[in-house]
Amino acid sequence: MIRVCVVAPKYMTGGQAIEARTLVHGFADDPDVRLELQPIDPRLPAWLTRIRGVRTVARMPLYLAGLIRRVRRADIVHVFTAAFWPFLLTTTPAVLIARLFGRPVILNYRDGRAGAHIGARWVRWVLRRCTVLVFPSEFLRDLFRRFGLDGEVIHNVVDTRRFRFRRRDPLRPVLISCRLLERLYAVENTIRAFALLRAERPDARLIVIGGGDQAGMLRELVRAEGIAGVEFHGPVSHDEVADWFDRADILVNSSREDNMPHSLIEAFSSGLPVVTTAAGGIPYIVEHERNGLLVPTDDPPAMARAVARLLDDPALARHLVDEGRRDCEERYSWDAARQRWTALYHTLVGEEIAATDLLAAARAP
Repeated sequence: MIRVCVVAPKYMTGGQAIEARTLVHGFADDPDVRLELQPIDPRLPAWLTRIRGVRTVARMPLYLAGLIRRVRRADIVHVFTAAFWPFLLTTTPAVLIARLFGRPVILNYRDGRAGAHIGARWVRWVLRRCTVLVFPSEFLRDLFRRFGLDGEVIHNVVDTRRFRFRRRDPLRPVLISCRLLERLYAVENTIRAFALLRAERPDARLIVIGGGDQAGMLRELVRAEGIAGVEFHGPVSHDEVADWFDRADILVNSSREDNMPHSLIEAFSSGLPVVTTAAGGIPYIVEHERNGLLVPTDDPPAMARAVARLLDDPALARHLVDEGRRDCEERYSWDAARQRWTALYHTLVGEEIAATDLLAAARAP
């Protein structure tokens, strides 16, 4: 039995928590591999979580105590990480404690801002303490290679049972945005694009799900500019996202920086055509006019034109949807990811070999 300590968010929203939960649940019945989650965000009393600086300090001793306990009984430590403060506060201790106890470390790096992060010498020092680097996209793999750091790609997984395929025929002008309301994701550009579309199609609607520090600003934008048809529904749990997707016909995404958003492959699985900016790693997922439409960042008129093009060209919309569905089956299925993770876990508990050999073994059929 291979015992893996997975270090990742449990209660936070976002792709890391989704993917970690998928991984732990996916191996739940495996006779040879047992995964145990060590949350980087241990539960605290509700009143304490509302005090931002205090909650971080309060979580650290709980996190470190649980981490040491679980690392000691693990064969492998599998660390999910983002850039900047999360990397410093939770990833670095996890890597160093794992190495202190002689455990191999998989670092699963999942942040589209990596280019501004891994330039720091101390960050690269921590990265080189890891046994294997794993990325959810070729975008991050290629970026790390520029810094002399190689790694393996194991794509994100979409739950096709939850995100059930449904063809929209005819395609309605009902758009959905499924991102955090933060500057990084530029949801204001989605709203401005929608306003241009609605001027031509008065029956158009925009469903906005997600919370963030720009929620107030976005609501004020809609009010000040008198944009009708925008519905803010606030944060929703990932378990509810599929139901919201089922109410919409087109997914729109305006992010300025990104890696490999789960929402895009979940849209593929649901039968939603995708219009998105070409930020960061998105062009590694969405190929223009094959499985989605790409537009420049910070260009609401281009996004509005792309949505109108889908509504006016049903054959194009069907083609994009069919290709997205095929990608889910071939690239983003749990079966494909499970085979890759299983190969890597088994290799890491085998004989001591170099990281490059580990990667070659994981790639082998």
